[in-house]
Amino acid sequence: MIELGVICSACGEAATHSVGAILLDQDAAAEADDARGWTRAVYVPMSITCPSCAAVDEHRIVPESGRALVVDDQIVMGGRAALSDGTPIHTPSEGIALLRSRAELRPDHGLGWRALGNFALRAGRSEEAMEAYHRGAAIEGELTCALAVATDAVARGVEAAPELVLRAVERVTLAEPRFRPLQAAQLAELLRKLGARAPAFLIDGDAIDPRDVRDWQRLGEQLAIAKTIRQGGA
Repeated sequence: MIELGVICSACGEAATHSVGAILLDQDAAAEADDARGWTRAVYVPMSITCPSCAAVDEHRIVPESGRALVVDDQIVMGGRAALSDGTPIHTPSEGIALLRSRAELRPDHGLGWRALGNFALRAGRSEEAMEAYHRGAAIEGELTCALAVATDAVARGVEAAPELVLRAVERVTLAEPRFRPLQAAQLAELLRKLGARAPAFLIDGDAIDPRDVRDWQRLGEQLAIAKTIRQGGA
């Protein structure tokens, strides 16, 4: 961990944050001589929240703290922060804002909500991640977001968890082939965790009652090769 010194741009209070990883733009760092320059050179992948006013990613890097950073390819890595398409960003909040605007432009395409959810989750912004996954899961046939929503529901024990898991189970036949075995195994595990609440369904016309399942790995394998999955069963 690195103790990174910052000054909140919203309230002006100084604070020190324990940071597990940093991306340092070495070209920008070589030219940095003030807080503004170091702020552009240093990217922290987890959002920083001001302990005084709760502003998120509204900070400037204390120059002395920036000068103490040395690239070691473990905690501090050299490079410029950017989205997957190369768009440069300087804070996780900037990346989230860009990805949200892109998702809103094509709200009926799951890829945008998936990208937003994944990025927000990596930035430690779980509520925003789940909001994105819920938007994506509402799109017919979108499995990845539906699986994320179902996983969260089971973990929190929400009342609608069985229905959310079943929605994801019914979509597993639409999974990308390279991801399907893993996603099928994850769904089998969610069904196991639901216990007596797990819903029954049909795999290629055969009734599956999770209450009778003893080999959950085998169920995952069945889901991974099923041609049709739909509601129903014993």
